[in-house]
Amino acid sequence: MVHTKTTYIEMRKPCKYGCTDTDERPNTFGARVDTNGQATIWCVECGEYQYNAPKTELGEDQRHIKTRDNIKLSTRIRIFMRANGMCELCGAADVILHVSHILSVDDSRGTDITPEEVNHDDNLACLCEACNIGMGKLSFNPRLYLRLLRKRMMND
Repeated sequence: MVHTKTTYIEMRKPCKYGCTDTDERPNTFGARVDTNGQATIWCVECGEYQYNAPKTELGEDQRHIKTRDNIKLSTRIRIFMRANGMCELCGAADVILHVSHILSVDDSRGTDITPEEVNHDDNLACLCEACNIGMGKLSFNPRLYLRLLRKRMMND
């Protein structure tokens, strides 16, 4: 586990292990420890993990998904329809869906792949918000891509 910084905060609720402060009141004093990009909250009395703190609770900007203007609405709709309104990675339905690149735009730079090929239907996938954020700027690995292609071929 890699710790990047530690700060002290007021926890949203008392320690879940029943710790008390010096005046015998429930302890609400915690340490924020940023671990691999996630803010975790720990009780300063017992040193036990309490919860993962969302950026909104900490007053920080939330991560936003960049929408690429060069993918037309008609293309997005085709991708959603091809996936039957479900995430092509985890299968989630009835969630916010995004169109994502299989070979990322970043990875295509410096290659002979044209922008038209990068934004072609064959290089686009329908992902739920969680999978899309999880992938970030990464391209699908070959095994994941092969699984996606097999799934698409079975649905055709």
